[in-house]
Amino acid sequence: MAGILLESGVVLVPLACAALYVIVMSNVLLTVFGLAAVVGAGAVYRLRYHYSSGARTDLVATSKQPNDRGRKQTKEADVLDRENEDFREIVQDAQEHCDGDNETIQSSGALLSEATTPDSTKYDMEKHGGALSYDHRCFYIDGRATWVLATDFDYWRLPIALSAESENAKLAAGIADAARDTWKRALLQLKTLGFNAVRIRFHWGFHSPSKGKYDFTGSRDVGSLLALCEELNILVIACVGPFIGSDVQGGGYPFWLIQRDHIRLRHLWRSAIKLWDDRFAAAEAEWFDKIISILTKHEVVTKNAHGRGCVVVVQLENHLGAHGVLGLPLALHDETRLLAHMARERVLRVPLVTNNLNWPGDFSTFASRMWIQIEKKLRAYRIIKEPFRADIPGFTVRDIVSTPVDRDAMARITQSETAPMVALELYDTDGKQDGSFSDQIEFALSQGLSAFSLPGFFKRSSPGNVDSPLRTVCAGDDYAAVSEDGTLSPDARTARLVLYAARALEQQLAASDLVGSRPWILRANRPSVRGVSIDFLSLNAVQVRRQWEHATIGTQSSSSTTQNKSANTDYNDQLGIVAYIDGREIPVDGERELAFLFSLADAPVLGKGCSFALTGTLGPRQRGIFAANILIGEHISEDPLALTASSKEIYARVALDQGSEAWVCAEESVQSGQLFFLGKCQVSGHAEVEIVDVEHAKGHKFSFVIPKPGPGLFKVTSDSGVSVTVALLSQVALDTLAVGYGVHSCVDAKSQKDAPLAGLATAVAWGADGLTWSGVNSIDCALSRASAGKHIVAISQQQPQLESGALQPIEDSDTNADEAYSKHVVVWQFVAGGSDMSTIIESVTDFERRTTSFDNLPWKLLPTMADLETMDEINVMSWQRDLGTFAYQASDLGFNASNVVYRCQVRLKPKHVMSGKILLQLNVRHRCTLWVNGINMSGHQTFYERAGKTGLISGYIESLRNPGASTGADRWGGTATFDVTGAMRLSNAEDEEGALNEVIIIVESFGVGTQADGDNDARTPRGLISAYWHGFNFVGEDHDDSEIHDHDHDKRTEQMRAKWEICGVDVTKLSNPFNSSGFPDEATQAGWVAAVEHPLAHPQWSTRAQLNVDAGVQWLRWRLPAAPDGFASEPVFLRIIGRATVYVWANGVLLSKHHPSNTESLVLLRGGARGLQAVDSQVKVMMYGWAEDSSDSTAIPVELSLVDGSIELSNE
Repeated sequence: MAGILLESGVVLVPLACAALYVIVMSNVLLTVFGLAAVVGAGAVYRLRYHYSSGARTDLVATSKQPNDRGRKQTKEADVLDRENEDFREIVQDAQEHCDGDNETIQSSGALLSEATTPDSTKYDMEKHGGALSYDHRCFYIDGRATWVLATDFDYWRLPIALSAESENAKLAAGIADAARDTWKRALLQLKTLGFNAVRIRFHWGFHSPSKGKYDFTGSRDVGSLLALCEELNILVIACVGPFIGSDVQGGGYPFWLIQRDHIRLRHLWRSAIKLWDDRFAAAEAEWFDKIISILTKHEVVTKNAHGRGCVVVVQLENHLGAHGVLGLPLALHDETRLLAHMARERVLRVPLVTNNLNWPGDFSTFASRMWIQIEKKLRAYRIIKEPFRADIPGFTVRDIVSTPVDRDAMARITQSETAPMVALELYDTDGKQDGSFSDQIEFALSQGLSAFSLPGFFKRSSPGNVDSPLRTVCAGDDYAAVSEDGTLSPDARTARLVLYAARALEQQLAASDLVGSRPWILRANRPSVRGVSIDFLSLNAVQVRRQWEHATIGTQSSSSTTQNKSANTDYNDQLGIVAYIDGREIPVDGERELAFLFSLADAPVLGKGCSFALTGTLGPRQRGIFAANILIGEHISEDPLALTASSKEIYARVALDQGSEAWVCAEESVQSGQLFFLGKCQVSGHAEVEIVDVEHAKGHKFSFVIPKPGPGLFKVTSDSGVSVTVALLSQVALDTLAVGYGVHSCVDAKSQKDAPLAGLATAVAWGADGLTWSGVNSIDCALSRASAGKHIVAISQQQPQLESGALQPIEDSDTNADEAYSKHVVVWQFVAGGSDMSTIIESVTDFERRTTSFDNLPWKLLPTMADLETMDEINVMSWQRDLGTFAYQASDLGFNASNVVYRCQVRLKPKHVMSGKILLQLNVRHRCTLWVNGINMSGHQTFYERAGKTGLISGYIESLRNPGASTGADRWGGTATFDVTGAMRLSNAEDEEGALNEVIIIVESFGVGTQADGDNDARTPRGLISAYWHGFNFVGEDHDDSEIHDHDHDKRTEQMRAKWEICGVDVTKLSNPFNSSGFPDEATQAGWVAAVEHPLAHPQWSTRAQLNVDAGVQWLRWRLPAAPDGFASEPVFLRIIGRATVYVWANGVLLSKHHPSNTESLVLLRGGARGLQAVDSQVKVMMYGWAEDSSDSTAIPVELSLVDGSIELSNE
């Protein structure tokens, strides 16, 4: 703890005070004060406690050649030299890494030799604006106003493997096909949910297991992934990092880079103190060479086989703080400057975006306004540089509902008045409230955000060891809207309808301005709404957005000199109006019918300043998105059908022939409302509808269309022949609604050119979960027991193509046809196949088990600082030494998998025992299990996660008090003492060697630190940090006491006789560094024997495994049979109950981990939207644990059972 306190307090606080002093006083005393602070901090910093590491550069620099003086020239000394050969090899490797990285810098030269300014890296709008442009309202792709509505898509989290027989074949083509199929299923689901984009975080460590080695094949073929996004018409926000987030180990940096202590990750010298490191910059350049060369082939401004590329913007870094410690602007602006320079140098052309700001903390708070003034002063004194700004300053919003975004404040801080508002991370900090995602989406759109991404909307699977400590134990994604197998929560269904409703009005909403509810001046050739208000609601509850005037003529301006024209060049005065209604003011005791008051241009004004009124309700979510001034068929007909106003929420607009459309709305019992069309219209169809013709506004005729309760379908046709077919759906149907979006256009009647139909869908369907649209008009359904036999209704101009045999078409005359929607030329009906099976898997085959043999593991010597003292390998001051601390960490050997195994062997005689108890004191990160001579001695966990919402300073203090912090500073405390007296062996008096005692310790790490900006924690020790024996001593036994430099430690010289060893898996030598448990024998095929199943009272296969804690690590495996025909996508889970550590593999992929608790775990083995799709699967389970109190038996019951997705997870 002393090290963290001295490092953070003594060094940083004086420097912060010095910076504040110059602002307040601005006189010559600054020099004296600053020098005193620096000298004092440096002097005390030398006294800090730190973790010594033999393989690291601080030890390499202080080590010296072996000195024979004062050492006995004995056989024991030669044996000691041979034993420590492994240690010297590690030191030599570390020195070679350091020398090699220094040579790289010398050959690369100055990375910022040219002056890099925002202008030099600015997006070339003049050159590429025809393909992609933007202004403060939105993005424009090919001149069409476009939203970028994204969710995170972490391709490296999706488990990908072949069938069990192909596990060892490693067929590259097979893996590539499996990866594409897995990606396509996941992308189709998110597209069907209404998203039109994904944010892909490219994981450096996933592609680079070792220095200089990069893999972009198979499941890492991101070029194929981007091509698939283009094929599915999905836009991409490409986050190239290098830091990609705090949910992954090391923030996404490769383990080989974390292993190099001489490189300052993110230029962090100490916590919150940065010093530029060219070696780190050179490593970043190496990563950019690889990833950007792929991205440049898939930019939106690039033409390729799929038309245009998919990458719309590239995100540099992530959460690179704009301010340093205490809010002072000590962060290096050159970090973003360098990354932008490298991106443009590698011919990346799309706009660059950052995510370094937080709303509202960095914009509208008192502290942010204060630091703006401070920065101005510091720049005036040339203490800091001018900030470097990317093309678009993105930001993170935590709960936009309670903290609405202020565009003016944002433009003032970012100095980017022409950039759109882009929230690269939009979520609710609470994350537990129902409706959190749907609320965030709706409020973001109403406030004018043009792009956002929702992390955690889909539950992030955690295969292998990708997760950081924040997620391994604590966070998870319990608040996710979509589960791992693709099951939608009520919030996901609501969010889907919000996205559908918004995209149906994308042409009017994307390029829009926020206007008041009061009427504004508007001159128009036809009656148009110019004002909207809602009776009973306050003005703040109604957000009205009006289509930008120039958007109707296809002119978008990102500056006063740049204009882009779309195909439609004729002026159209029909400006779309969209009103966001927030009905939280309405009492919850019942649903109130609202009066929608509309003002028409050049029309008489009635009561309350309106020209006419409609009535309606807001529906179950108590919010609504309502449209006015919508033209149907404007590209085809000179006389389009005009929707003047609506109190009916439109969830989808499907393009039909001749400019007509089909709309999806809720039936009256779900959300009531009316449609108000310009002109006299005719209504036909099965649904009961009342139509009222009125004359208003200078002789213009209007038609009130008033639907009656009940589902059905009706058609509204104008005199020009343009029509709207309206489908009224029940709440059950709306919950299964699936809208298909594709690239489609029509021939403009005026320009005779192809014009894109913005916001219009190609088809819709409802009736069962699992419906997806691929291509323009291809439908499929993921068969499951829930969807078997379901009746599906689709609306499309052409009969949908069936992707598989999951759906069977039915005729209108069929008895199964839904009469409410039958006998319409654009309606198609299907029935889902399959049957309602009671069980999916009743039995498994080849049930086997084995036990890990610790004697056969590949052990390496692990010297302590006491060993190095004896060897004269290092001679440090006595106050800086801790004899029980190990000379190097597991990560120095590449042991960055979850588990590392330690062994200590010591021979004891009765005369060695100095007290009645023998104690072993251990300091570990994070969870250890201890065996002594084959007897389980329990274990302990050292891990701390901040509880609840904690402030920056209070959270920092909490982490100092509690060892094993999940992020940030981690104090050195956290030892636990085990009484091992009863398990230790003592020899007879005649035995000269002593009785051999063997200690085995398994330490499970929950992941390395993330190196979040300001937290220098990626190299915080993991594994066994130190070990101390108490209760026996070897002084005077068979060595010279003069070898010990500090005689104060005479009573602890047992450390020099207790030899420690280590074994694990070097992840830098694996093709996937995250797919290992850390046990060297995890892939062995030897030692397996047939096992007996102990079935439980479950309808599907189950067994009770009695885990013998004294037996060490135990393994089970079995083979799952193939899924029944038609049920390949049916999810199959492994349910785990038991207070043991359990790891689960399927077909060689480490899927998940279960930690000892009273909470059961469900592991998705296969099926679902994001699970393995192998025909058959080989499941492997690893287990170990401890008896948690003395009364426990040596057996821990662990229940394993196969279940489907219908089961609910329960906690005790």
